[in-house]
Amino acid sequence: MTSDQGSSIRRLVVAPHCDDEVLGCGGLLAKYAPECGVVVLARPDPLRHKEFEEARECLGYSRSWLLNLTDGAVGADMTVLVGMIDHVIDTCRPEEIYLPFPSLHQDHVAAYEAGMRASRMAMGTRHWFTPTVMVYDVAAYDLTLYPSNLRWNHFESLTEDQVDRKAEAFACYQSQVASGPHACNELKATARSLGSQRQTAFAEQYALVRTIR
Repeated sequence: MTSDQGSSIRRLVVAPHCDDEVLGCGGLLAKYAPECGVVVLARPDPLRHKEFEEARECLGYSRSWLLNLTDGAVGADMTVLVGMIDHVIDTCRPEEIYLPFPSLHQDHVAAYEAGMRASRMAMGTRHWFTPTVMVYDVAAYDLTLYPSNLRWNHFESLTEDQVDRKAEAFACYQSQVASGPHACNELKATARSLGSQRQTAFAEQYALVRTIR
């Protein structure tokens, strides 16, 4: 595990792979960069790691952790995965944690389930209980494996500059860019559509699991 052992942060994004943090939370990361950190579960190859760092610099946040688990099988040992996420949460003690929607990809399902378990209230006092748990949308996957009660009920208002930086950050992932019509090629249009339906210029959508105020 690589880590930045600085002070606590407000927002922690759990990304199954390098690029999910941009697709799901790129606008949020651009908007609140000094308050944010990202933990990536799957081990990136050298090119994708380089792209991750370029995207991170584009969005402006500084703190990140790479758990270096096997791509495609990050949930092979859920006890280990939950423990690793627990460690990151205990290190940075976020006020908000962002998990991927449990969609078609097995790593996204594992990241969601492990993140929910790491967000539990434990019997001991040493476990950090994150007050707010959010789920983000990765538009690259439009199917779900099982029903959930998650609803897109929280919308983060974004400026055009923040959305442009999100699109620019995803453009850093040249190894992942899809050709032809694809949701990941329409990040600005999607943000504009989500925003216009809620009387703001641009937005990202999230599902609120819990919040304590």
